[in-house]
Amino acid sequence: MSGAGVLPNAFVGGAQKSGTTTLHRLLETHPQIFFPNRPQEIHFFDLESAYRRGLGWYQGLFADWRGERVIAQTSPLYLYHPCVAERIAAVAPGARFLFLLRNPIDRAYSHYWHELRYGWESLPFEQALAAEPERLRGGEEARRHYSYLDRGRYALQLARYLDHFPREQILVLLYDQLTADLAGLGARAAAFLGVDPAGLVLPPSGEAKRHNPAHLPRWPALQRATRGLREPLPRLAWLVDRLNLVEARYPPMKPETRERLAADFASEAEALKRLVGLEPGHWFGPRLER
Repeated sequence: MSGAGVLPNAFVGGAQKSGTTTLHRLLETHPQIFFPNRPQEIHFFDLESAYRRGLGWYQGLFADWRGERVIAQTSPLYLYHPCVAERIAAVAPGARFLFLLRNPIDRAYSHYWHELRYGWESLPFEQALAAEPERLRGGEEARRHYSYLDRGRYALQLARYLDHFPREQILVLLYDQLTADLAGLGARAAAFLGVDPAGLVLPPSGEAKRHNPAHLPRWPALQRATRGLREPLPRLAWLVDRLNLVEARYPPMKPETRERLAADFASEAEALKRLVGLEPGHWFGPRLER
C-alpha cells in the first residue's frame, strides 16, 4: 500500500520541553503507528517557510506509509502557534491530538537554558523574562525562541483547538505522569489512538530520562556566533556542539523568581480544570530543579 497522498490522522503537538520526544519515541515502537522517516519534528503547519511549500510537499513525507492504522507526526510548536489548529482542521478534521503539558514555570526555565545552549539567549533568566513582551513583537522567529512564559498559557492554546475539534479528539497528558509512569501514560495514549497498548516497547529503565539531557556551552559566544549556520550547515553545527557543549545540571532558579511566577500562573491551573478537567495545582508548590 502506497502512502502517496495521505495525511496524518494523529499529532503529538507539544508543549515544548514537556516530554514530547519521549512520547514520540515510545509511540514509534508500535507496529500500527507510522511516523515519517526523517527528523522527529516537522514544522509544516507552524513554520511559514515550510507551509508555503504546499500540501503536496507535506504529503510526500508520508510516502513510506504501508497501511499502519495511525499516521502520526510530532511538532511541539503545534500547540503554541496560533494558526495551526485552523490549518489542520481544514485538511484533517478527523485528526486526534496528544498534548503533553508541564509545570509552566519549569517549562519556561528549561526553555531558557535550551535557547542559551543553542546561542539564542544571552540575558540572565530574570532579564529574559522582563524582555519577553517586547521580544515577542519581533515576529515568528522571536516567538519561537523567546516565548518562555507565553507558551505556558496552556488554556488559551487548547481553547484554539477546541474551537476546531471535538473534545474527544484531544487527549491532554501531564509531564508528571510521563516521568512517574511512562507505561501507564503510553497505554492511555495508545488506547486513545485506537491501537493495542501491548504493542508499545518500553525503553530500558532510566533510558527515557536521557532524551534531550541538559547541556551548557563552554563558550556561549561560540554558540551565538554559529547559530545562523544550524539549518544551512547542520554538520558544522553538530561539530560545534560536540566541541562546545557539556552535559550539566542547570543552576537552581532563584526562590523569589519561582514564587513570583507561581503567583503569575495561579489562574492557569483553574482555567485548565474548567477547560479540560485537569487539576495540576501541585505545579505551584515548592519544587527542586531537574
